[in-house]
Amino acid sequence: MYTSLLLAIQVLGASQNKLSVHWEELTAADFKDGIARAQGTCLLPFGIMEKHGPHLPLGNDLLNVRYVALNAAQQEYAIVFPEYYFGQIFEAKHEPGTVAYSRGLQLQL
Repeated sequence: MYTSLLLAIQVLGASQNKLSVHWEELTAADFKDGIARAQGTCLLPFGIMEKHGPHLPLGNDLLNVRYVALNAAQQEYAIVFPEYYFGQIFEAKHEPGTVAYSRGLQLQL
């Protein structure tokens, strides 16, 4: 019983010291600590929502870059910003499910 309790306390303490890599999960104080720990490194995963043919999801680019960013941040701590899926896409802008902005609007954002 004592060993189980000690182990539970150690696990709880270790999890409380671990900073999330997800920006939206951090408190303001944790964000400040995270920026220091990451030495200012933040990752912004972005990928266009567009048709990739009948066999792939619209968010294929975003799904891949999110996976890479989160795995990289687990290996060497960095804060991963929320995904950004808007952009200029001329080739598929007419396809259902595509999110496309003009170049001018993209620059204004």
